Amino acid sequence: MRNTLKVLLAAALLALSAGIAQGNGTQEICPGSPVPRDWVLIDIVVRAGRCTPGHLDKMLKIQDTRQLPVGSFLEICPDSALPKGWVVTGGERCAGCCGAAGRLSDRRIIKKIEVPQDADSHHH
Repeated sequence: MRNTLKVLLAAALLALSAGIAQGNGTQEICPGSPVPRDWVLIDIVVRAGRCTPGHLDKMLKIQDTRQLPVGSFLEICPDSALPKGWVVTGGERCAGCCGAAGRLSDRRIIKKIEVPQDADSHHH
């Protein structure tokens, strides 16, 4: 039990030191990092010391869209790229999201309508 706890703690510390938090096909990446192809920006969150020790970092919370089935909906930040096979179906105004602290932000609602023809080309 004690060794399992040590391994879990080491893994958690490694994930934190890399500046990446993962779950549900999402990651948090350091500000200024490129958003990978087929990923969208879903929020900007403030974290302490993830990328610059002793400072608050505005982490980019991104979502992988490749595994989502046709018909899926996502809310993305206004300046996020629109992946192939997705269309904008509407918008939603939210307070303080996407890094707009104390302001309103217009998030886009997108829907997956098809699997792009070149979806497998970057796996080889």
